[in-house]
Amino acid sequence: MAFEFANTFEIDGRAVGAGCPVYIIAEAGVAHFGSMDKARALVDLAVKARADAIKFQVFQARKLISKESADWIDRLSSRELPYESFREISDYCREKGITFFATAHDEPSLEFLGALNVPVYKVGSGEVENWPFIKKVAQMGKPVILSTGMYTAGQVQEAVKIFVRAGNPQLAVLHCVTAYPTAPHLINLRAIKALTNMGVVAGYSDHTMGYHIPLAAVAMGASIVEKHITLDYDVPNAQDWKVSCGPEDLHLFVEQIREVEESLGSETKAPNEAEKQSLAWARKSLVAACAIHAGECITEAMLVSKRPGTGISPAELEKVLGREAASDIQEDTLITWEQLR
Repeated sequence: MAFEFANTFEIDGRAVGAGCPVYIIAEAGVAHFGSMDKARALVDLAVKARADAIKFQVFQARKLISKESADWIDRLSSRELPYESFREISDYCREKGITFFATAHDEPSLEFLGALNVPVYKVGSGEVENWPFIKKVAQMGKPVILSTGMYTAGQVQEAVKIFVRAGNPQLAVLHCVTAYPTAPHLINLRAIKALTNMGVVAGYSDHTMGYHIPLAAVAMGASIVEKHITLDYDVPNAQDWKVSCGPEDLHLFVEQIREVEESLGSETKAPNEAEKQSLAWARKSLVAACAIHAGECITEAMLVSKRPGTGISPAELEKVLGREAASDIQEDTLITWEQLR
């Protein structure tokens, strides 16, 4: 039997994929800036906004970056939290009723997340062409969310093949553009359709200012949406805050995603029940454009279309023309079948 990816799979008991509510990930990343108090506050923010999950980034700067980039080591070292802290954060998320998971940026961190028994693994865009690492994630027997910023179409296909060879059908692939912030003309949301056509659960990881672009991604078919969150703005030597929702708007972001997905409906074009009730006042009927005397033959010049829609529809004009008025018809009144013979 040919290998097929799952249309849906579960993350911590929550169904994700085709036909399921959009899975909203509040990407805390490193917005804790090394503070456990801020990490807990980020969890509280995600819980209050009713996101489905909160995601952090786990790494050891010296395991992630070589000494060739000492400035990046210095920059990220202050944004590390020890593994034990993430164990505490995971427990806090469980207490607050929100799913915790994380992006592991190095192999020791991946092993730690495995020991922590996270319900899903996230592979960041920076692992592009790091096929050995992605293979290890694919073989861990859990759902995987793969971000594809900086990937070519061929590289996405190569990454997907790794999951085929690993026999892991629980894969979501997120369209992503790795630029902070990303200008709208660079987003290419139609790539979500291309991912869907690959048979995987498709989604979108956002790096734009505001949140109108991820709302559009939902309309394009994204089953998963990831948006950065923050408590701090105007942070030197940091970029995530530029593309983040915070206490003022994260709840609006979540609420509006729910409204957008509710609005999608089906591919059937038909008036709904609310519209049917509007037909009486919004649709037009045939109305006498002048006084019509009994016995007169109805001509088009005698008729006009006006609201309300409770009379004869203009669609039946040809059935009215040429008939005689059975009684006098006053100007500007609805024509009825009883008035014709």
